Amino acid sequence: MNIIRKTYRFIAFIPYYFLKLLQANIYIAYDIITPKMRSNPGLVWIPIRLNTKFGLFLFSNLLSMTPGTLSVDFSEQKNALLVHYLYNSKDNIVTEIEKLQNKIIEILN
Repeated sequence: MNIIRKTYRFIAFIPYYFLKLLQANIYIAYDIITPKMRSNPGLVWIPIRLNTKFGLFLFSNLLSMTPGTLSVDFSEQKNALLVHYLYNSKDNIVTEIEKLQNKIIEILN
């Protein structure tokens, strides 16, 4: 039963991630073709609740593949991830990244 649940969550994750990827690409393309830059870059530490190396690998890479965000560094204890972002406010980006982390946790647990 657990494998069915994980498979369902993985299949549900794919359109969610591709929609986020598409939104980020459109936003960056729009920002490039318009005369005014709308970027608001910054760095933020994101608490990590993933407890496997594969989970950390998956989370950091999926986050970096999304345009506008980049995984920069892990804390020494591997309980936080430093993320560079181009758009949104600090609170919004933390919320969006937490949603991604929750989806990955659902798939892996």
